[in-house]
Order: sequence, then C-alpha cells, then structure tokens
Amino acid sequence: MTLDAASAPHGPGTGPTPLSSLFSDRVGEELSDGGAVAAGVDPLAQVLRTLDGISATELAASPGGRALIDTSLGGPPEDEGTADQSAASTRREEILDSASALFAERGYHGSSLRDISRRVGISHPGMLHHFSSKGALLNAVIDRLEAHAQGLLDSVEVLQTSPQSLIAALTGPWDPRQHSMALLATLSAEVVNPDHPGRFRIARLRLVHEYVLEQVLTGLAENDCLVPKADPKFLARTLFSLLMSLTVRERTVRELQKTADGDPAADVRAFVEQLISE
Repeated sequence: MTLDAASAPHGPGTGPTPLSSLFSDRVGEELSDGGAVAAGVDPLAQVLRTLDGISATELAASPGGRALIDTSLGGPPEDEGTADQSAASTRREEILDSASALFAERGYHGSSLRDISRRVGISHPGMLHHFSSKGALLNAVIDRLEAHAQGLLDSVEVLQTSPQSLIAALTGPWDPRQHSMALLATLSAEVVNPDHPGRFRIARLRLVHEYVLEQVLTGLAENDCLVPKADPKFLARTLFSLLMSLTVRERTVRELQKTADGDPAADVRAFVEQLISE
C-alpha cells in the first residue's frame, strides 16, 4: 500500500486533512472541512483508507515514519526563521516523547499537562504554546502510533515471504518490550471507558494490527507454511492479544521475577513455531 501525498484527502487549507479528524471519535458529526463521518461505515475499511492517505510529508515529520522516508539528504543552510521552526519542532518532539512515556506509565487520565511540562522542563504556559489541551496532545501521540501501524501495513508483502520474516517483525516492531507497544497496551486498557477521548482511534488501531497479521498469516497459509486448517483471522486476533498480554507482563510480573526466564521474544517465537508446518 503506497503513500501518495498528492492523493491524500485535503482540508479547507493547504495540506492533507489531519488524521485526528479522519479518526474522529464523534462518528456522524462534522469534520474540520465541514463534511461528516458517515455513521455505519465499516471501522476497518475507514481506518485502512485513512492510513493509506497519510502523506509522505506527515510520515517524515513523525518518528514512526523515519524508517520509511529518507530525510538524511542535506539542504541549504538554515536561515533564522528556519532555525526557529526547527527549534520549535524539536521542542514539540520532546513534549511528545514525554507525553508518550507518561501515558504509557500512568495512562491518559493519570497524566496531567503539568506533569508532562515538568518532565520536559518547560513552563505550563510554554506547554500550552505547543498544545492547547491534553486532548490535542493525545491526538498527536496517537498520530505517532498510526504512523507505526502504517509502516507495518506497508510491509505486509515482505512479511508474507517466510515465517522467519514474521518472527523478525514480532521481535522487532511488535516486540512487547518496545515503547510503542507499552503505550498502545496502556491506552487500550483505558479505552474500555466509553468516555475516553481516544476510544475509537485506539480501537481502530487494534483492528489495523490484527488486519496486518491476518494478511501476513493468510499469505503464509497460501504458501503452505502454516499447519493444516489454520484460521488466519482467528490466529491474528490471538497473536495480537498475546503481544498485548506480554507487553503488560513485561512491565509487571517480569519485575517480580528473580530469574531471567519468561523472555517475551522467546514466548512469541515459540507460539509462532507451533503454527508453522514442517
């Protein structure tokens, strides 16, 4: 699935419509361009269309997209205005890093803007200069998770090539020890609250991860790499549930263990090996 900046949906100004609008928790209400999110639209279809619409520029600006887009080429020397913009962008990333860490540790409701500003080392008004509310900050944090999901979505064909490719991803981007997985696990637990502001975006992200795994497992089944009668859809849900459970275990039970057993990567590898045909 390609990333085409030109084909991305556009809002009333310049540039694509923000993902936070397309992933609105207010299904059926107005988007930023005055349109409406159609009620009854299949959530998976909606989220996949949205992820396909992430522009290259948006991905380049987020940590989740740096592995997909080469931004290493040098350019002309920065003028003063560009340097100011760069400093603001750096500060914004520092805020997002700290917010992501606190949301992963304490959850959205357990973290305040003042907590985040203290961790960054800026004043509360300085925080509000970059993000007007905690809800806006949460949307930006989830944008990062969506970029991470987009990278996996774009890698489906590669991951279908062999069981070893899938195992490498499960101990890489999907590694339960990764910060992005911890953040998703914490927010996933929180959004059982129907009033959580990120409820639908996080739920749809889970659908995307399950969809990617289903497509990978389907490809492996078509290549006779899975055991007979394996159901890719069921296995995808089970496998992602295992990843989420191991992510939580890594940050709770693992801390109580005196031995080094229970390595999550080894557990995931052992699970997948049970699915592979000999």
